[in-house]
Amino acid sequence: MGAAVIAIVVWVTAVLNGIGEPSEDAMRRAVTTTLSNQVRAVVDFVAETEGTVGVDRIRRAGTALFEVRGFRKQDCARRPDGDYDCGFSVELGTVAGPLQHSGRGRFRAGPRGGFVFSDAA
Repeated sequence: MGAAVIAIVVWVTAVLNGIGEPSEDAMRRAVTTTLSNQVRAVVDFVAETEGTVGVDRIRRAGTALFEVRGFRKQDCARRPDGDYDCGFSVELGTVAGPLQHSGRGRFRAGPRGGFVFSDAA
């Protein structure tokens, strides 16, 4: 009985306080998902404005492809709205060569668990 009460208290605390600060792996997944969605939006825009010719040109050039080669979490601070403002550095592999970026972003609990990234911190 005591274990059930403790489990309920832990669950209620987690629900009321959010799922906690994002881990480095959770941040990496959130950033990767956001970048993938942004690339997909660009390809969709090219498809609308230039048709299959434009999309084929992107595919042949490989410019829509990227790989997250490195990711490092830096500091995180909880915002008054419950989201987290976190610093990070990321290294991407692209057809044009490696790209490195250090910045900050907002990480909030996602609707299906995990975190959602927004570069509008």
